[in-house]
Amino acid sequence: MKQYDVIVVGVGSMGSATLYDLAKNGLKVLGLEQFELANDLSSHTGQSRLIRLAYFEHPNYVPLLKNAYTGWRQIEEDADVNLFYQTGIAYYGKPEGPLISGIQSSVSKYDLSIASIPSDHYSPLQIPTDYQGLYEEVAGLVTPEKAIRTYAQQAIMRGAVLRQNEKVISWKQETDHIILKTDQGSYYTEKLILTAGPHIQSLLPTFIPQLTVTRQLIGWLNPSRWQDFSMNEFPCWVIEEEGVPGIYYGFPILPIEQFSGPIGLKIAYHAPGVVIDPQSVKEYDSAQEAQRLLSMSRRYFRDQKMKILNISSCMYTYSSDDDFIIDYLPQRDEKIIIATGFSGHGFKFVPAMGEILSKMARGLSTGVDLTFLSMGRFRDQK
Repeated sequence: MKQYDVIVVGVGSMGSATLYDLAKNGLKVLGLEQFELANDLSSHTGQSRLIRLAYFEHPNYVPLLKNAYTGWRQIEEDADVNLFYQTGIAYYGKPEGPLISGIQSSVSKYDLSIASIPSDHYSPLQIPTDYQGLYEEVAGLVTPEKAIRTYAQQAIMRGAVLRQNEKVISWKQETDHIILKTDQGSYYTEKLILTAGPHIQSLLPTFIPQLTVTRQLIGWLNPSRWQDFSMNEFPCWVIEEEGVPGIYYGFPILPIEQFSGPIGLKIAYHAPGVVIDPQSVKEYDSAQEAQRLLSMSRRYFRDQKMKILNISSCMYTYSSDDDFIIDYLPQRDEKIIIATGFSGHGFKFVPAMGEILSKMARGLSTGVDLTFLSMGRFRDQK
């Protein structure tokens, strides 16, 4: 049985960054991924993800985001690749709504830079005149699949062992070590980090905080004038519609010479989707989802002739309050670390989370306040 300082189960977004940081700091580490890297059976696919500093969800996330921004630049330098593209983000919504008021709260608390823009600032959009517009210049997008592969490659180059298509069957904590059994072998480790996304509950069948896994669908449209939506002309965008939960969001058209994946204008609706079992994902009605996205595009884009080019899906793993869960598993002598509930707004935090989980495994201070993400907030949950 091979022995490691730390084993990371689930080498997706957070897992790959954690593997990298542990290897970078000289630990003997193993990453176990039950599928192939950057697979579509997890929560991290979709070609592009938003990254923003003026966080409307809660100002508590801003210090983590500042660390993440530094981390994105560091991994880009280490690997000599581009992962973060500063396109800016335009936000629109009622001034009193959660989106605009939440952004203003973070801006005020951390003295962030944000600009007001008129509703007609971007000509391809048709925004209601009573919506407030804000523009965040330092925001943009990151490329999830490329980021995961980059982190994994850099981890391996620093001595990490990565085993794909190997599923964990069970684990057991002994006095001074943990035994992990997979469908291909067994391993010893001193510390265990679980970052298995929607599959984490199969590893923790008695896990108390309630987690909900949903299917999220995204689409790519075919506009009449592609040049109007090029990455140099059009920003990422977020729209909060009055009376509708969640947000609509999207990206400029990404140049095919820099980005793999679907072509076209990507749009999506961020709100809990259909609850699913991650162990048996079923087919979905793509035509129905296409109609929802097209209906949204008719309301907020001047081009009324756009059609769907492609529909794709991934899984979100929600905690009961939509905030992340980062903590040591209770009554395990700080040997087992869990990181879950990231879905919907987690990918932008990847570098910061990799560093945090690595420090927790090494018994070091994380340097940031994670109280609001601890399991303690679920004490009354049964």
